[in-house]
Amino acid sequence: MDIKQLRVFMQVAEVGSLAGAARLTDLSQPSLGRLIRQLETELKVSLFRRTGRGVVLTEAGVLVQRHARTLLDEATALEQALTVQSESIIGSLAFGLPPSIGVRLTGKLVEAYRRAYPKVHLSIFETLSGDLQERLLDGSLDIAILYSSSISASLTTTTLGSEDLHLICRRDHPEALEASISFQEVLQLPLILPGRRHGLRALLEQTAFREDLAFKTDLEVDSLRVQLDLVGRGLGYTILPSQTLLASHVDGLVAVPIVAPVPRRQCVLAWSRDRALSPAAGVMRALVMGLFEQT
Repeated sequence: MDIKQLRVFMQVAEVGSLAGAARLTDLSQPSLGRLIRQLETELKVSLFRRTGRGVVLTEAGVLVQRHARTLLDEATALEQALTVQSESIIGSLAFGLPPSIGVRLTGKLVEAYRRAYPKVHLSIFETLSGDLQERLLDGSLDIAILYSSSISASLTTTTLGSEDLHLICRRDHPEALEASISFQEVLQLPLILPGRRHGLRALLEQTAFREDLAFKTDLEVDSLRVQLDLVGRGLGYTILPSQTLLASHVDGLVAVPIVAPVPRRQCVLAWSRDRALSPAAGVMRALVMGLFEQT
């Protein structure tokens, strides 16, 4: 049961006609009828009885009407309160996130933020985590998503979640046929990775150190798009979350789970300890946390 179903139900109840309610709600009569049937199925009752002139409420329908009016009044009050709140949040916000997260989050995030807080001037910076941290520290970013492997003590963080890293390779490479590949085997491959000051590289180097394994890269590339392009050309392998490859829509590449150990990176939302979050940044924080759980 949702608000749209209840509003359609109330319109039919007041007009006493599916056709009349359809005209008032700008819905086709079949669409309106389908919403009513869905509501009846969910509530397990018949809400209307047909007559020669239209429809009238059943006893169950009268009961639902009484409660629906209260629910819709509360929903309207909530919508009005949220509108007042969104209109009171103004100013500007500079937000940053790494490409491996941005490829699957940025569009949804900007769409939701602009819809809820249209008076905020929003600037989005999508770059690697080392650059994001520098921007946070010099004040050119208000808030950003980082990886917890190399966080400055001058930043405040909130945990978002963790991601398992996978080996990204061409579909026709022998590794693509394996159910998994060990971290030690991964380090023997020609790897295409970002430079040392970036979170992914730092995490992999730390993991190799703990496992007493030698670490080297074949190519250093500070661009997600270029990394995937080079892997697609058969020039090496890279390491990313499987969700990033899926969201990148790159044909011919696969993600192979890495084991023994599983390299896992913790994602955090970060901002400067020296500056309190503005209202615009505070609502961005809440929105990111909600959307991150869905990706």
